Amino acid sequence: MTFSIKYKPLFQVNILHKYYLNKGTQDYLTMSEAEQYKQLICYNLSNLFTVLPSAKSRQKIDGHQLVFKTNTSGFIIWTKISESNENFPFISLADDLEFTFLLKLKNHTFFNFSNLEFESADKLFFFSNKRLSTESPTFPLIKKSGNNSTVNNNYTLNNQSATNELQELTSAERNNLFGLVKIHIKGSTPSLNVTNSQSKIRTPSQVFEIVFENRKTIWRYIFNEDQVVENTDDVKKEGGNAKHLITKQSQPLTYCGFISVEHGGVELPNPDASLVKPNSANNKIYSEIYM
Repeated sequence: MTFSIKYKPLFQVNILHKYYLNKGTQDYLTMSEAEQYKQLICYNLSNLFTVLPSAKSRQKIDGHQLVFKTNTSGFIIWTKISESNENFPFISLADDLEFTFLLKLKNHTFFNFSNLEFESADKLFFFSNKRLSTESPTFPLIKKSGNNSTVNNNYTLNNQSATNELQELTSAERNNLFGLVKIHIKGSTPSLNVTNSQSKIRTPSQVFEIVFENRKTIWRYIFNEDQVVENTDDVKKEGGNAKHLITKQSQPLTYCGFISVEHGGVELPNPDASLVKPNSANNKIYSEIYM
């Protein structure tokens, strides 16, 4: 007599960044499914974050015979299913059960190419299907896949909330911590619940999504010699300085694709994310390219 152990996905969290997924000026979220698939082939979340459950959540995962698995676009929690009814987890999941996952920042230029305030680098981002009692009732909840909204600075915790959450973590877990993903079995709204009203696994399983917008900057080209600029060019002199040319419009920073910026009939190079300089005087952000 043979026995087989079966697992089903309980919930999934995708963490996407348009810096890697957009193709030049083509927005990932407006692409066809086939185009999105092509972009996702080259996407790897490990370029941005290390994702792992907190030590306390790891104990909960193991104790409920769940499995945590990362992939190139996020992570999935699998549950062992009941031998008598595959619609139920093998070990029942209480409505007040919750899991915390750490987003540890790996990319030191993350805030250069992400459309977030630079000051938020000192804040703790928080993505959950249930609001904290110490936060405003308007604090944004994590979105479901297909919502097509992006992360902004409203996802940062206030000082009291951040202190409370950090107290639950070890000192090692706090290192390089960008944010937390906290998923409750029952969320603030029924549409965000992981299980249904009968405590069954949802079909299809719940898929949450965190999407970061890529930053737009003014591109500054720095030349060794004075440049002649025509009205038809995509660049202009910066403050009359013929050695400094800037784009007439802000342009998105992207890892894939090419954005055409012409000067004298020649396409200028696109900047990477290494040289990004905010200017508080005019409230603009520049990307510098040395020619």
